[in-house]
Amino acid sequence: MVRQIKIGKGIASWYQAKVFPILMDINLGREEIIKERVSILTHASGDILEIGIGTGKNLSCYPKSVKRITAIDSYVRKIENDSIEVDLRPYECENMEFEDNSFDVVVSTFCLCSVTDVNKTLQEVRRVLRNNGRLLLLEHGKAHNRFLQYVQKATNPFFNCLACGCNVNRDYFQQMREMGFVMQEESIRRCKIQPSLIAGHLYRAVAIVKKGDDEWKN
Repeated sequence: MVRQIKIGKGIASWYQAKVFPILMDINLGREEIIKERVSILTHASGDILEIGIGTGKNLSCYPKSVKRITAIDSYVRKIENDSIEVDLRPYECENMEFEDNSFDVVVSTFCLCSVTDVNKTLQEVRRVLRNNGRLLLLEHGKAHNRFLQYVQKATNPFFNCLACGCNVNRDYFQQMREMGFVMQEESIRRCKIQPSLIAGHLYRAVAIVKKGDDEWKN
């Protein structure tokens, strides 16, 4: 159980609305991260859903052919963008109010680290994707090194509080496979990219949904 620091609701709301987005944009807007965003988003086409869009950092990274996306975020902010039309919905990732088989692509960049239930989110992503639809993932998570894994586990409650629910010790590829996603092996990338020894372990991959009657069941 994560022990939460009790602070006034007004201060917490102010921090989440005003301070955290600035810190997030600085940290996740560095040139090396932008390159990773552009690389994974080359696979985005058709009907696109972006989960946890945040401040819209991906919008300048989509291919020029993308003119419209649907997006969700539990905390709706004003997103400044001129090139892509964004249909923004205030949905939780674990409970999206879309019909089954609604999208060709779901984009998740630095989102799964903050959801309450990764498996439930992946289940929802699978549900709203069409057969042969793609999940484009860019995330930070569990390190390869066992010592760093121990440090991540010990410091995760601090990151969880400071970064509005962010977790640094999740293994997304394992969970994606367990939830029935077919990983495209040539797209998988795990590396150390950020300066932080704790939160700087990158996960990037394209995963395909194959929907058959008996292929996968929750």
